[in-house]
Amino acid sequence: MRDTQPGDWAAAVEFDEKIRNGHPAAGTPLRGQAFVHRSRVPLAQANIDRITPREWRDRQSAISLADYEEDPPGCSPYGCRRTEIPQEASIEAEA
Repeated sequence: MRDTQPGDWAAAVEFDEKIRNGHPAAGTPLRGQAFVHRSRVPLAQANIDRITPREWRDRQSAISLADYEEDPPGCSPYGCRRTEIPQEASIEAEA
């Protein structure tokens, strides 16, 4: 949001500043301070570029075993794999 929506970012920073000591209409003041960011620092100062291990794990896509059931075409030191049957092999199989 900070990089793509500067107006919304400014509104979020302003909101974070306003909730610091709670809302006056709530009646009882907070015992501490409230912050939007989990690091408990003002949003304008928070290190929002750091990705937590959980966020990184959530960003990873699931790998399907179906994608790897068939060997892809290509060569290794021991031989080459093909996905199609060579023309000569199909002629020999018919005979």
